[in-house]
Amino acid sequence: MHPDDVLAYLAGLMDGDGYFKVTRSYRWGRTGNRYYGITIGVQQLWPGEAVRLFAVTFGGEAKPWVLPSGRTIARCEIHTRKASSAVRRLLPYLLVKKEQALLLLEVARLRQRTPHRSSERSDGLEAIRRAILSLHESSSRNALGRLPITQCAPGYERLGPAELGWTRNQIIAYLAGTMDSDGSFRVEKRQVRGMLAPHYRICIRCAQVIPSRAVELAKTFGGHLAVRQGKRPHSRNLVSWSLHDRTAVSAIVALLPFLVVKEAEALLLLELRRLKAQGKKGLTEWKHANRWRDSVKMRKRCYTAEQVTAFERIHRALQALHLAAPDSCRLPPAAALTENSRKSAHLPH
Repeated sequence: MHPDDVLAYLAGLMDGDGYFKVTRSYRWGRTGNRYYGITIGVQQLWPGEAVRLFAVTFGGEAKPWVLPSGRTIARCEIHTRKASSAVRRLLPYLLVKKEQALLLLEVARLRQRTPHRSSERSDGLEAIRRAILSLHESSSRNALGRLPITQCAPGYERLGPAELGWTRNQIIAYLAGTMDSDGSFRVEKRQVRGMLAPHYRICIRCAQVIPSRAVELAKTFGGHLAVRQGKRPHSRNLVSWSLHDRTAVSAIVALLPFLVVKEAEALLLLELRRLKAQGKKGLTEWKHANRWRDSVKMRKRCYTAEQVTAFERIHRALQALHLAAPDSCRLPPAAALTENSRKSAHLPH
């Protein structure tokens, strides 16, 4: 990927699985003031290929972290100057967490223009810390305007891809980062009474907390947006975007060169569409009852048992990837699967 495309991808990743925060030390220094630092980070399930890309790009280190549930995640955090530099590079591509990034940059500006031991500095830093926390909780969407300090970039947080001059590749790279964090590539299996075999349908979907400019941008590929109400107490509503079957193929083909985490899942979906595009090779017969004359023999095309077995194998392979257990089912050789899927999508190696 081009360096600018990498930044766009990482911005999409940060808008999903990333975080921006101002840390406060509870140990009093020589001046009698608490120490405030800035941190940005990202975490995903191990091995976290996207987290490693984040670490390589901004000079951090991806480390394993075991959750109380026993699952291992990959986490990378960078601090102070490295964090400030990374925020400046990511800022033109952030959509969901742009306000938080702007607040982090305001920390450095506040330190430059206020005396070291002044209450103005400590009060301002604490106000920034609380504003970012309120944005995390989605309790305030106007945290920038209510700060007791100079607003760092009036109106900049509302600019979108068109105003910022994003290229087509940058838009797709950003959406790939969003899909690698909050998106899913699935095969929906449905068994209907009277059908000879289950129906398999590919689906790509992305969902984030309302409001989400990232999910709205996903309509670049078409599809529609839907709002899902939170079912648990104090849970937030989600906005989701989805595409199915043929309409999903063009989106997958566009996203595939930029996907880091879910490339294998995208290839499996393309492989299923390639197999279904070969047509129904079987033939089923039945007698259609008629009130006025003898029953009529009917014929209809259907998928053969071998085709259905191939569809089911892909479905199970995708489930295994979702469960992070790719060895739990038998797949076609990876090289052959990738080769077939790339050929069907006309993608470069």
